[in-house]
Amino acid sequence: MTYPYARRLKPVAAAIRLGFCSVALTTLAAFAHAAEVSELRQYQIPAGSLTEALSAFASASGSAFSFDAALTDGHRSPGLQGRYSVAQGFALLLQGTGLQVVAQSNGSYVLRPSPRNDGSLELDATTISSQRLDATSEGTGAYAARAVTIGKGTHTLRETPQAVTVLTRKYMDDQNINTIDQAMEKTPGIAVYESPMGGKYFYSRGFMMQGQYQYDGVPLDVGGEYVQANSFSGDMAYYDRVEVLKGAAGMMKGSGSSAGGVNFVRKRGQSTPTTSLSLSAGSWDNYRSQIDTGGPLNASGTLRGRAVVALQDRQYFYDLGKRKDQILYGALDYDLTPDTTLGLGVAYERLDARPCWHGLPRGSDGKDLKLSRSTCLGASWNTWDSQRTTVFADLKHQLNDEWAFKFAGAWTHNDQDIKYALSETPGGVPAGATSAPSSVYSGLFDYDQTDYGFDAYLDGKFDAFGLQHELVVGANASRAQTRDHWALINMTGLLGASQDPFNPNPHIPEPSDGFYAPNAYRGGPFPTETDTRQFGTYATLRLKLAEPLTLVLGSRVSWYRNSRDSYTQAWDYWQHDRSQENGELTPFGALIYDLNDNWSVYTSYAAIFQPQSTYTDQAGSPLQPKTGASYELGIKGELLDGRVNTSFNLFRTVEEHRAEANYDSSCPGSSDGFCYSDVGKVRAQGFEAEISGEVIERLQVLAGYTYTQTKYLDSTSANPQEPAFSTTYFPRHLFRASADYQLAGALERWSVGAGVTAQSDVAFRDGNIRPVAVKSVQPGYGIWSGRIGYRIDENWSLALNGNNLFDKKYYQSVGAVSWGNFYGEPRNFTVTLRGNF
Repeated sequence: MTYPYARRLKPVAAAIRLGFCSVALTTLAAFAHAAEVSELRQYQIPAGSLTEALSAFASASGSAFSFDAALTDGHRSPGLQGRYSVAQGFALLLQGTGLQVVAQSNGSYVLRPSPRNDGSLELDATTISSQRLDATSEGTGAYAARAVTIGKGTHTLRETPQAVTVLTRKYMDDQNINTIDQAMEKTPGIAVYESPMGGKYFYSRGFMMQGQYQYDGVPLDVGGEYVQANSFSGDMAYYDRVEVLKGAAGMMKGSGSSAGGVNFVRKRGQSTPTTSLSLSAGSWDNYRSQIDTGGPLNASGTLRGRAVVALQDRQYFYDLGKRKDQILYGALDYDLTPDTTLGLGVAYERLDARPCWHGLPRGSDGKDLKLSRSTCLGASWNTWDSQRTTVFADLKHQLNDEWAFKFAGAWTHNDQDIKYALSETPGGVPAGATSAPSSVYSGLFDYDQTDYGFDAYLDGKFDAFGLQHELVVGANASRAQTRDHWALINMTGLLGASQDPFNPNPHIPEPSDGFYAPNAYRGGPFPTETDTRQFGTYATLRLKLAEPLTLVLGSRVSWYRNSRDSYTQAWDYWQHDRSQENGELTPFGALIYDLNDNWSVYTSYAAIFQPQSTYTDQAGSPLQPKTGASYELGIKGELLDGRVNTSFNLFRTVEEHRAEANYDSSCPGSSDGFCYSDVGKVRAQGFEAEISGEVIERLQVLAGYTYTQTKYLDSTSANPQEPAFSTTYFPRHLFRASADYQLAGALERWSVGAGVTAQSDVAFRDGNIRPVAVKSVQPGYGIWSGRIGYRIDENWSLALNGNNLFDKKYYQSVGAVSWGNFYGEPRNFTVTLRGNF
C-alpha cells in the first residue's frame, strides 16, 4: 500500500508491526522523473531513526517511495541539511547503511539491500562537489562537523590544512553552552582568562586572539579593542555552529593574530516547519527560556523564516553579581531563482547586570589567601547595561554546477553604560594578616562602537591536465568606529573609601556621575575616538598536482588605516595617533596528500601581519606591525562514513617586532599608559590531537589535547613576562573532553555524559613590584562535569547537567598579587526541559 506524500504518515511503530512502510505520490511520467532527479531543493531533515528520516525526505521531495520497515529497523540517520537533488538526498541518507534506492519505471523509488547493479541511485557522498557540501550542523545530532566555511567555500576538515575545531549545535545544546565565553571554555586548545574589566580573553597556542571574528564569513574588528575583552557578551541562541581556527589567521582579514580566529555561523530559515522550546533552571537562581521556530512562509517553500527569542535571569556564586539577558533574532531566506538565494537577519541583545570585576588579591608572596569563593570587592551600585544590534545580509548565486558567487555583509552597533567600584591591595596581603585595608577605585564608562564590513568571493572548480582544481577569488573590507567617554578615579585618595578582602563592604558611597571627569587620573571629559579601516583582496588556488596530492597557494593584499584621538585628564594631554599600512602581502601555502579514502597528511605555512598602533614608544609614535610566520605539519582522518573527524599536528609560530612594555615609563597616549618598544621576538611550539563524532555507535565525543612550549627569543628585559604571552595564562598541558552516550535496549530513552578539563599550572609574574617580581601560581587541576538525559516522548526530553562535580577550589584566572585573581565556579547543576515539534 502507498500513500500520497501530502497525507499524514502513520506512526512508525505501527509500520514496524505491519512489517511494511511506504510513502508515495501520484505516479510520475518518466520524463518528469528525470527532471525531478536533477532538481536541487533545500532540505532540513532532523537526525533520528532512518525510517523517520526517509519518510520525511520522501514527503519533502514529493517522491513516491516504498520500503520494508524491517530493512531500516535499528538504523539511525544524521539527517539532511542543504540543497540536493532527490538522488543525492537518498544517497546521503543511506550512506553506510548497506541500503540503496532503486528507480522504478513509473518514477517511484523502492528500497533494496546493496549491492545491486540494476540502475540504482546509490552514490558516494564524497563524489558530490564541495559546492554541494552542507556545513550546517543543526539537526545532524552529531558532534562531528560535516564541513566548514571559515576558509571560504565549503570544505571538509580533512581538506582544510590547518587545525580547526567546530562546536556543533548538538554539542552546544548537550553542554548547555549559551554564551561565547562558555563556547570557548569548552573548545579544545583554547585557554580562557578573565578580564579585570569584564568579559574574557581567549588564548590559543600561547597567543591572545584579538579581533579575529567572522560573522557568516564577514571579518569584523569586534573583540579587538573592544571594551569587554574578546567576548563582548554574545549569546549563542541564534548560531548554528562555531568554527575555531587555531594558528595564524592572516588570510581571514589580513591583520590576523598568531592565535587563530572564530567564525560564527547563524541559523537560517528552515524548509520544513520546526519549533523548539527549552526551559532551564540552575544553581544560584539561574533561569533561562528560549523558543526557536521556523519554516516555509509560502506554498512553494522559496521563502523561509526563522525567529529566536531567549530570556535569561541569573545570579552568581559570588556576592552582588546578577545579570539579565534578552535576545531577539529573526531571519528570512528567499530563493529569487532556483540558483539564487537572498538572506537577511537581525539580532538584538540587551544586557542588564550588576558585575563584580577586577578580581581578588593574593598574599604578598603570591600565595592564595583562601578567601571564600563568594567574596566580591565591588559595590552594590555597580551597573553594566549593554544593547547590541546586528544586521546580516548575504546573496548566494550558483552560476553553474561548478561555480558559485557569494556576497555577505554584517553591521553591528553596541552601546554600553558602566559604573563600578573595584579594589586593589598594593603589594598584596602580608603573610598572616587577618585584615588588609585596600585602595578603592571607580570607573564611569559610556561606550559606543560600530562595526561593519562585507566579504565577496567567487568559488569554482575547473579541469586542467586531466585533473580538477579549485579557485577562490575575493575581497573584503571592514570598519570599526568607537566614541568612548570614560574616567577612572581614586576613591581612596579623593573620598577616603577603603575595602577589606577579609570583610568586604558592598555599601561604599556612590559618587555622582559628574564627579568623575574633573577628578579622573585616566580618561576625562573628552571622548576617545578611534577609526580602523581595513580592505583586502585574496585568492586561493587548490591545484591537483596528482590524484592524491593537492597544492594550496593563497595570498592576501591588505590596506590598513587607523586613527585614535584620546585625552588624559591627569596630564592634560591630547594624543593623536595615525598609522597606515599599504599593500601588505600575507601569503599562505600548503600541501595535502591523501593516503587513502580516510586519511590525509598536510603541511602548511601562514604569514603573520598584525598592527600595534594602540601602543606608542617613548617618542609617542605608534609601533610598527607585528610580523612572523606559523608552520604546521599534521595528519587528519575522516572515519566511519564521515561520522568521526580526527587530527594530529605539530606547530611552531615565531613572532617578531612584538610590543614590550616598560613598566617604569609613562606614555599617556598608549592604550594602557605605558611606553612600549617593538623588539620582542617570541616562539610557541608544540602539538595538538583532537577527535570528534560518533566514535562507537551512539557515543558522541569531542576531545582534544594541546602541548605548548613558549619562549622569548629576544627582549629588552632580562626576565620578560608580558601578560599576553608565555605560561602566564596558557598552560603547557591542556586536555578537554566531553562525551554523551545514548543507551540501548530497555534503557534507550536514557543518555549519560561526562566531561573533563585538565591543565597544568599557570603563573603570573608581577612586573610592577620592585625590586623582585613576585610570582602567583595556580597549580594544575582537573574539573569534571556530567550529564544525564531522558527522552520523555518523541517531542520532549529532560537533562541534568552538573559542573565541577568534585567541587574543586581553584583560580580560573591568575592575576597580580594586588588584583585580578578569579575563583572558578563551585559545583553547580542545571536542569533543562526541551521540546521539539
